[in-house]
Amino acid sequence: MRRAILAALLLPAAPLLAQPLPRLAGIDVPAWGVAAAGPTGEPVTCVEGFAELSSEGRGLRPFTADSPVRIASISKLVVALMVWRLVDAGRLDPDADASAVLGFRLRNPRFPDRPVTIRQLLMHRGGLTDSAGYTMQAGTSLKSVIGPASWGDWAPGTRFDYANLNSVVLATIVERASGERFDMAARRLVLEPLGIDACFNWSGCAPATVAAGAALYRKSPDGGESWAPDGPWVAQVDAARPAGGCPVRVAAGAPCDLDAIRPGENGGLFSPQGGLRISLADLARLGQALLVNANGFLKPETHATLFKARATGAHGEGEETDPRLMQAWSEGGLHCFSGTGIPGGDQPASPRPMAGCGHLGEAYGLFSGLVVDPAAGMVHAWVMTGSSDAPPPGKASRFNAAEEALAQRALALDKRQR
Repeated sequence: MRRAILAALLLPAAPLLAQPLPRLAGIDVPAWGVAAAGPTGEPVTCVEGFAELSSEGRGLRPFTADSPVRIASISKLVVALMVWRLVDAGRLDPDADASAVLGFRLRNPRFPDRPVTIRQLLMHRGGLTDSAGYTMQAGTSLKSVIGPASWGDWAPGTRFDYANLNSVVLATIVERASGERFDMAARRLVLEPLGIDACFNWSGCAPATVAAGAALYRKSPDGGESWAPDGPWVAQVDAARPAGGCPVRVAAGAPCDLDAIRPGENGGLFSPQGGLRISLADLARLGQALLVNANGFLKPETHATLFKARATGAHGEGEETDPRLMQAWSEGGLHCFSGTGIPGGDQPASPRPMAGCGHLGEAYGLFSGLVVDPAAGMVHAWVMTGSSDAPPPGKASRFNAAEEALAQRALALDKRQR
């Protein structure tokens, strides 16, 4: 990978400036990429665009399959894998009361006698919501953040409601069970064993990997609230890597002292809900590792749990909860797709079916996906790094039209991969 990174960095700038930006679904995008992989061999990838832009939209550096990006909620898949590695090591019980590991009482005040389990947190069924927020800064304890406003009005285990806060709680559980800071635990438990060159909030990535990172952009002055398609490109995240020179949020004027972070107080500091930086190629390799359970990464019964889909059923009203898109979740914490090919739901290439489990990502203009299909023996992944306007709604599914185009292109790579 490092040779590919160096080659990309040494490409002459002049030809890049003359290239137009790629388009998807009628809008300009800084970059996009798709990948497909079988159980063995290198993933087949197709990419277009630039890792960095000027405000006028000139390409400053090419985007490649080895350009790390903030992959958004696919990060939650890595958090789930960390949990299951600790379960296999006998350090966690997925069906035990999470309070016993956290060291404080995790309870919905409306249902004080109903414990919240680790598996419920993985499946977004514990009752936590994002209503009171989920972003954290150094020096803040998780216990102090979770209050009455963090809970829905239903009992644990009775409804599905997608919430980023679940990943923050799970990351804290990982820290308590492992004794390690979250970013370090991610490397030891998942990334290094699988040979994946990735990191959370750029912490632990090699300098060459950080230098190769792609920024995310929108033509929006206010983070996507409004759009200016004829205006400048505005970097949303990772124009500086890491932002402000520190991989965690700190109070204004406070030093960036990672050694002062006490594992187990707040696992949310390194953005477990969305802060994974990983390239398209390594995302596909991660999918391959899950497809074949590489080197006995998980116990066979644990690996099977990743793909045991359960209908989400009754649901809450969280801002990111979409029951037509989120039709099933696995017992292992993965988003599972119906594979029916029926239009209007979770099938972006309808009528062609998309089956398997994985996760989707959306943040700061990025859209991404990773789908692992054990029955077909295939992995599909995609990413786009921003847009000049709000992506239009999809024609076939709950995905937007740009995502549909990417998923269809990823599926089309199957013949080249086989």
